[in-house]
Amino acid sequence: MAPPEKAEGSLNIIALLRQLFSYAAPRGNKRLRARIWAAVLCLLLAKGSNVFTPLLYGKAVDLVNQDAGFSISILLYLLGGYALARLGQQIFAEAKEYLFSRIAQRAVRGAALSAFRHLHALSLKFHLDRQTGGVSRAVERGAKGIEFIMTRATFDVLPLFVEVCFVSLLLWFLFGPLYAVVTFCTVMIYAWFTIQVTEWRMAFRRQMNKADEKAATRAIDSLLNYETVKYFNAEEVEAERYNSSMRVYEDAAVLSRTSLAAVNIGQGFIIAIGLVLIMGLAGRDIASGHLSIGDFVAVNTYLIQLYLPLNFLGFVYREIRQSLIDIEQMFTLMREHKDITDKDNAGPLQLGKGDVEFRNVVFGYGNRTILNGISFFVPAGRKVAIVGESGAGKSTLSRLLFRFYDPQEGSILIDGQDIRDVQQSSVRAAIGVVPQDTVMFNATIGYNIAYGRQGASETDVREAARLAAIESFIDSLPNGFDERVGERGLKLSGGEKQRVAIARAILKQPHIFLFDEATSALDTRTERGIQEALNDVSRSSTTLVIAHRLSTIVDADEILVMAKGEIVERGTHEALLLKKGLYSVMWQRQSRRPDTEPPMSPLTEGSEADVA
Repeated sequence: MAPPEKAEGSLNIIALLRQLFSYAAPRGNKRLRARIWAAVLCLLLAKGSNVFTPLLYGKAVDLVNQDAGFSISILLYLLGGYALARLGQQIFAEAKEYLFSRIAQRAVRGAALSAFRHLHALSLKFHLDRQTGGVSRAVERGAKGIEFIMTRATFDVLPLFVEVCFVSLLLWFLFGPLYAVVTFCTVMIYAWFTIQVTEWRMAFRRQMNKADEKAATRAIDSLLNYETVKYFNAEEVEAERYNSSMRVYEDAAVLSRTSLAAVNIGQGFIIAIGLVLIMGLAGRDIASGHLSIGDFVAVNTYLIQLYLPLNFLGFVYREIRQSLIDIEQMFTLMREHKDITDKDNAGPLQLGKGDVEFRNVVFGYGNRTILNGISFFVPAGRKVAIVGESGAGKSTLSRLLFRFYDPQEGSILIDGQDIRDVQQSSVRAAIGVVPQDTVMFNATIGYNIAYGRQGASETDVREAARLAAIESFIDSLPNGFDERVGERGLKLSGGEKQRVAIARAILKQPHIFLFDEATSALDTRTERGIQEALNDVSRSSTTLVIAHRLSTIVDADEILVMAKGEIVERGTHEALLLKKGLYSVMWQRQSRRPDTEPPMSPLTEGSEADVA
């Protein structure tokens, strides 16, 4: 029964624990460090109380075992001391947990918050290359791992070894070094055996978890694609795929359970040998008159107190090891390099009129060049549109302006300031964007609009909705602005989501507006109304429009036509038509093709709510 290969890699546990401790007790936080020392003191007192209970119990046994009778008052004193020692152990153990729980949860919160902030500080490239679900699970598992390490390791493993040391020292002084050596060696051999066999069993556990994840993935994938399964009568195919994954899980689970028997038998054998040796020593000393019956009972009680917690050692060790791996994965995420950072001396953007300039900008993803020497100037209060075929690099301009990326060559300036020389947050605060793909929070419509400006009043939110031509639609909903939009806004149609995004940008009241295909999901009638509203709210602002529908930018002060990462034409709508170049071809093509209506959302199906 050979296990699968072990996972490669090792952990730098010392460095990991040092980093973990920095979250549990940050440097300079004397209050938290005082709690740690108080918790350690309670731990020592709890175990100190625990080691006295067998002694008092043994003395009580000796007292009642006297042939000539015994004193009830002395027995009551012994029993009272025994009860106080047990109560003290419980009180100090609970006090230790109370004191340390704050430290453990502070470490969980501190590490999770640091990871969350770091993920938001990473570049768009990182998030495009990673699966959001995987990143989220890594942080979640890491936080749970920290909680387990800080609680179970502190409350189970550390107290156990403290008690082993206490009991060994006490046995040495009271009964002789041989008792201490046998007890200590039994516990150490037990721990060594448990760790070694648990390492062997973890290979089966990994195989079991892998099969479980595969089965769950197949089940979710099949259920999410329910309609496709029905289209192709593939229910039995999907069931067989799921069954094959569950069969692997079944085999791995049986191996895991069978291997557990080996652990239990080995542990029982070690404990039995230790008990036989200790009881044999105690019996010999009783026969020679060196120990009493009460001492025999006390020694046996010490061993039982030690061996009972050892039953959980295999589980705790396995979980601690997995927790360390999970924590390491989270800390690895936190060590990811930030591609876009503020300079050390960067100050906030000093906004003036709101001029925007791209100066000889070159940018590419890897070896693929997207923009090749782009230069243009958008004077404050003017409207410049950018058009071109798909893949020409239009949307990349918006990502560079927002500083999701930095250009490889050239510079981008706002009011004459290179945006790489000022704080990112101040640049983004100056720009209001309506993206092509609007993704919303799973909250209310009111919350999603109000996200444009924290602290905005209800009146301001409603006015932004009116300007975006969505107020009447919201009022028609059962809960109005408190209507929830669903995961990623799926309860809304594409047009409704874009109008929420427009309202959000309007509420922000930026100096610079950036519309990236802002009306691409709207029907023609609604588009005209919103276009008028956009013109009104952005009349005094610098406006950059990335457009697919050329009819929406005929009033632009300048139109830039892009192809293969370069500006190939520029001018007004009329001037570009007269040139009879690429823009003219695009205009003729769109003039011959009628616009299609966007689909209705679940909230508006069967109504006219999608038309403002």
